[in-house]
Amino acid sequence: MPFDGALRRDPEHEGRAVDAVRRALRSVPFYVKQDLARVVADDAPLDDVLARLPLLTRARVRPTLPKMWFPEGRDARAELASGAISVVDTGGADARVRVLFDAKWWRAQERRALAIHPRAQAALAGELGAFRDAVLWVPERGTGSCGAGDPGYEERLEGARLHLNSRQDPTFWTEPVMTRMLDELSTHETTALLADPFYLDVLARHAAILGRRLDVRGFVVTTRARATRAHREALARVYRGAVVDALGAREVGTLFVEGEDGLMHHAPFSTHVELLRAKVATPGAEDVALVVVTTLERDVQPLVRYVLGDLVQVARGSEPRRDGRFTSVPSIASVEGSIDDALVRPDGALVTPGAIDRAIGGGGPRAYQVVQVDPGAAEVEIVGGSPSHVEQALAPLLTGMRVTVHRATAIGAEPSGKYRTTRRRPPLALSAVFDACEGV
Repeated sequence: MPFDGALRRDPEHEGRAVDAVRRALRSVPFYVKQDLARVVADDAPLDDVLARLPLLTRARVRPTLPKMWFPEGRDARAELASGAISVVDTGGADARVRVLFDAKWWRAQERRALAIHPRAQAALAGELGAFRDAVLWVPERGTGSCGAGDPGYEERLEGARLHLNSRQDPTFWTEPVMTRMLDELSTHETTALLADPFYLDVLARHAAILGRRLDVRGFVVTTRARATRAHREALARVYRGAVVDALGAREVGTLFVEGEDGLMHHAPFSTHVELLRAKVATPGAEDVALVVVTTLERDVQPLVRYVLGDLVQVARGSEPRRDGRFTSVPSIASVEGSIDDALVRPDGALVTPGAIDRAIGGGGPRAYQVVQVDPGAAEVEIVGGSPSHVEQALAPLLTGMRVTVHRATAIGAEPSGKYRTTRRRPPLALSAVFDACEGV
């Protein structure tokens, strides 16, 4: 069953969610073809509506054509040709999927969600000067090689947003390019830096070597991946401002943003989120749930009960509040990583990437990757740190598994440009691990 606790309901949010679901089922060919609208009663509440609909996985989305996701009356060919809607690849190496992306919608929902944090809200309102942001992740604009041919500052500008990076794998960044990134944070008069923590870690360590700090006047957002303790320690050495965690994805927008209280709160305007609880033991983590998303504002490719694949720790007893509005989605205590990266012990227990990172702890390796090669064995590569410390730290979590630790010079990125601290090779049926996932 989903987590719901004793949260107060917001009739406006739930009404908007029901309307969005009905609109998608009745007007988008992907859903119309399945005749799903007939199973939803006109007066059914949100929980009943969702319970009658199947989960939507990446595997079901992957083979579909773009035109299947445009509502009736929209010209898919014209909108794609004009660039108003683009096709982008997203997801990890084992779960890549092509989705339709509306950049205008993305920026609007992103700014609204970030305002959950008071420091971000002040910056977005112009209290720290004109809002100018920079992003550091898998490049989306102005790609090229480091050194010769690296796109210039103007080529990497998108309005008031600066794309710092033009090279997918930070392993190959040169010192001049990283120094250029630090200089541009100042030149750009950066108010906010939104970054993949794996990419940011490389830049932060370079700044520390030079004795410099990140010149970001408002706040830093870690997003698109789960930040490790080592990442946070490296960032703290070169940045003293507000650091805000955010959970989101290109397909669905921004779902949760950290508040001043340290919890991550649901951004209710663009999505409804179901948190499907784990029904197996989760050593090293409590109240673990799988994130399932229904979009409310995506006119093109609206997603209903979409299995995002992220795992979170639910914050029980929280009462999230946004501008006087409530949501039926609980706040979360942490993002635990992807279900594709969670390990499964021989006794069936699920070990999240977050639990592994907390076990290794501060002062551990600078970087690592734990790979479950079969149900009874895991191999670990570490950069820095002590192999014996890592082996001892993981032993209580990975009971019944043989753990082998090796030193490495670096942990490489996936072909997609993403980094993974853990990987699981044996397959996993969601229905065996989470409530309400029958047949998945």
